[in-house]
Amino acid sequence: MMSRFLVLSLICLGLQGGIVINAHAAPERLVADLSQKTVAITSSYHGTELLLFGAFEGEDGDDIVLLVSGPEIRMAHHRSDKVAGIWVKVETNIWENAPSFYHIFSNRALSSIAAPAVLQDAQIGAEVLALNYTPQEASTGNGHANTASAQTTAPSSPATATMIKDFSRNMQDLGLWAEMASGVTVQRNTLFRATLALPKNVPPGNYTVRVVHFRGGAVVSQQTTDMTIQRAGFSAMVYNFAHQYSALYGLFAIAFAICAGWLAAAAFRRK
Repeated sequence: MMSRFLVLSLICLGLQGGIVINAHAAPERLVADLSQKTVAITSSYHGTELLLFGAFEGEDGDDIVLLVSGPEIRMAHHRSDKVAGIWVKVETNIWENAPSFYHIFSNRALSSIAAPAVLQDAQIGAEVLALNYTPQEASTGNGHANTASAQTTAPSSPATATMIKDFSRNMQDLGLWAEMASGVTVQRNTLFRATLALPKNVPPGNYTVRVVHFRGGAVVSQQTTDMTIQRAGFSAMVYNFAHQYSALYGLFAIAFAICAGWLAAAAFRRK
């Protein structure tokens, strides 16, 4: 495959006399796509699987890394400790720019593919996300932690490696973050594929799918494509109504709860 590139280069260098070669006409070194670029979350949605696939001009020993990242969100991360023999929340960290979904697929372990400095330059791994957090600590009059009391908030600060590790573990427990060292299958140094499992709690929004081609521990090429996850059907109608008309939604919820309680009481009285 590479010999074809060499031949084309020699032909271009040897051409004389006004023939213009368009550089964009050269074949792509990496092409990737998804089996489905739009996922609809309905009331019956319980998770789904997508196929990430593509082709590349590879050689023996080449590696492929796929990264799927969701929209950034603010998320609370609670730390608990024993106080007087009872487990209570003693600290809450508000993550400011955490990706709501972050899955990494590769044909082998990232540590075997490239050095940490190369992975950092390529923005691969939870350690290079440069997450920021806002610490919040609750305290009572006797000095004991209590999340129900008023909180004091400190300025936003960069997260440490230990904090990112703990946060990553919690997100993995939710199925929203994952790192699969054997999640990419490569065939004949030409084709690759991976299966992306979207859990039932996947957040809606615009997603980015990035494919990185490594050779000898260095990045050869990469490509980025987009994916959209959106609510649809009755659940989308309820979600939009709750966010666009929050006051009316609150009144409707109260009225519905009162009616449901009255109907339940009437049904028990008849029995």
